[in-house]
Amino acid sequence: MRISKITLCFVFILIIGGHCIAQNRTPVAAAKAFYAYDRAHNSAFTKTAVDARKQWFSAALYKLFLYEIKRQNEFLRKNPGEKPYFGDGMPFQPYDELCTVGMTKLHKKLTIKPDSQDADTASVFAVFEFPPPCKEPDTTTYTIKLVRSAAGWVIDDVVYEEGQSLVKDLNRTDY
Repeated sequence: MRISKITLCFVFILIIGGHCIAQNRTPVAAAKAFYAYDRAHNSAFTKTAVDARKQWFSAALYKLFLYEIKRQNEFLRKNPGEKPYFGDGMPFQPYDELCTVGMTKLHKKLTIKPDSQDADTASVFAVFEFPPPCKEPDTTTYTIKLVRSAAGWVIDDVVYEEGQSLVKDLNRTDY
């Protein structure tokens, strides 16, 4: 009886562990896992929020975020009460717009679609659009650039619809 409990426990650990490892096996899976977390948690641009998402960022992107937080803190120290550059929150989704159908308010849904992939780089589309009852087609598409790391696929950049890049924003000289 004891051996069967140990065996069952071991199998359970393997199943759970295998599921966690498999999360970032494909670029689409990595982006879905990131957005599942990002959309369910506070999006304020803080070190705590960046650190909570660190597992989905490339080392280079994480380093840029830490530098931006340092710049933001310096800006806020010199300009108390003013809105910092990323004052609207983490830059991974458009503003939270609502569509009203009758008495129901609907948020944009997210669909992750594959774009391109080679051995070490990939990109996926993050498509934000209102569900079918809404008559407003207001669709926003971001291109998520990923790189392969030891941990799996991680986000290296976000390219917005206008062609502006998150990495370019983080590398700007002026605050």
